[in-house]
Amino acid sequence: MTAVVSDRIEITNEASPGPSTGPVDAAGIARRYDPADTGGPPDAEFLRSCAWDVAERKPAEAYQPTTHHVGLAMVTPTRGIAHWRLLDQWIERAARQHGDDWHGCRMVLRLYDVSYIQFDGLNAHRIQDHDLPSTCGHIYFDLPRCGTWQLAEVGFLLRNGEFLPAARSQTVPFASVEMSPRYDQRALLVDDRWNVEEIGNVWDQEQILVDRRAPRLRQPLRIAVFTFPASRHDAGESPGKFISELATGLCEHGHEVHVFLPDSRGAGPCEPHSGVNYETLDVDPQGTPSAVARDFARAADRRLRELPPFDLIHMHEWMTGGGTYGEDLPTVLSLSSIEPTRRNGTPPNSLSEDIERAEREILGRVPCILAPDWLREKIVAEYALDEARVKPFAMEGRLPNQWECPLDEGEVKAGIGVGPLDRLLLFVGPLEYAAGVDLILEAFPVLLQRYPNLRVAFAGAGESHGYLQHRAGQLGVDYAVRLLGHVDTSFVSRLLRASEALLLPSRYRVPFDDAVVDLARRAGRPTITTHGGPAHLVRHEETGVVTYDNPGSIVWAMDRILGDPAHARRMGENGRCCDGFVLNWNEVSRHYLELCAACFPQLTQTRM
Repeated sequence: MTAVVSDRIEITNEASPGPSTGPVDAAGIARRYDPADTGGPPDAEFLRSCAWDVAERKPAEAYQPTTHHVGLAMVTPTRGIAHWRLLDQWIERAARQHGDDWHGCRMVLRLYDVSYIQFDGLNAHRIQDHDLPSTCGHIYFDLPRCGTWQLAEVGFLLRNGEFLPAARSQTVPFASVEMSPRYDQRALLVDDRWNVEEIGNVWDQEQILVDRRAPRLRQPLRIAVFTFPASRHDAGESPGKFISELATGLCEHGHEVHVFLPDSRGAGPCEPHSGVNYETLDVDPQGTPSAVARDFARAADRRLRELPPFDLIHMHEWMTGGGTYGEDLPTVLSLSSIEPTRRNGTPPNSLSEDIERAEREILGRVPCILAPDWLREKIVAEYALDEARVKPFAMEGRLPNQWECPLDEGEVKAGIGVGPLDRLLLFVGPLEYAAGVDLILEAFPVLLQRYPNLRVAFAGAGESHGYLQHRAGQLGVDYAVRLLGHVDTSFVSRLLRASEALLLPSRYRVPFDDAVVDLARRAGRPTITTHGGPAHLVRHEETGVVTYDNPGSIVWAMDRILGDPAHARRMGENGRCCDGFVLNWNEVSRHYLELCAACFPQLTQTRM
């Protein structure tokens, strides 16, 4: 850590925040901190005291620039903002040089329309002057039309008509009010080696980056799966279905899977099914469970010695874990129950105690244990295992997702400064004129009179951020507006579930609107949009409300949602039903492979 301090900064000689006692130069700071005395970098308290002293002196306000400047930015296609600063010394010198012509002059911001030309100072399509109130500040201005390129100069307009410029801005484009040519959801992924790859959906960016950064398994892996219940593909019992479907999913991901199961019915060898190789073991089904488990282990050891070596061992239930085949290989154990839960509170007998000892021994040596959520805590508590070794895993073919897991809506609202009982509306998208974000603000004063606890959050970034903040203050609704900037997709899902509806008052089609409507469907929330927006994805009064792009219509649409909460809930549920988003066994097997890659680095390969 390196601290650089200007020799012009005044700081205190005390380590704690407080009023300054006098100026101290950079040498004084060096005296306060000597690496030879401390033997290391400055601590947090020292840096905090320096930061306090610097902030107390307000160096930004005391800074005097050496040159003039003027900047220009677009707010909407027909509205912009300019900021400027002129030096007093230059103004005094110009006044002396121009004598009588200076008297009665005006300080102005001159805008030049330089669309599609090489500007030489005289060939602008249009010139527009705005009087300035001071030598430093900012103003908003309006343009007669959209789709132009503007350049600004700040200076003085003399009494004889001569314009005396002091500074010139960069050329700034102002957007056209028309549909964007980039209307789909594609994006570009650029890695650290500057390789460019096209991505189908930008809204999947977080999942894509997580997948790219996660360790990747070698392919193909030879996986041996041991299960005691008969797990042929026509097995109807739950354990059999879990193993057969998981094995099929692993094969679909490009791996070679062999399922070993006892031939207790004398059916003979099994034919491969869905790419899975089924191997039968000669096991005597008579005897106690412990005796049958030992017989299974001996048969499995004999069969494995006849086959090429495997990369990964999966054992399902405790009865398959008695062999030596998992001692020197990455091993996974899946459990659907344990002996204490099977007893259901009844006192243990000798057989139960024998099974519990076998389970304890197997669980103690297997590095990765899979169990359903409800069973995981019981396994950790009963056998005193490390929680990190016991992974929650779905055995019913469906993984819990961010749209269905329990959610504390009050906590989500508190995260953006909204009360737990406030009613929240959410906009997701770019803060641009095309997205109609200004229409929401213009409609809000009327809505707040009807619903005082109403709040609106804008999730997104864009050139209208400053304008929205300024306009919210003008309308007196800034206390009810939250400008969140860029928000991760995971937090967007929680915000949608905590809100009343999604707002998309687009003036015309905006990129990613379709994907945002899909997020609202998954969250079970209705969508308010316009005829120029993604109206083709919203069935009016069935999955949302379609209206027009003006403040009055937006007021009506929001009131339709807020005034009838029961109807709003029905519209959200209708959207969720038509979404058809269901996770399947292929997703379960993908999650299984991710767990194996995280638990067993020896099975992974280096990413290029």
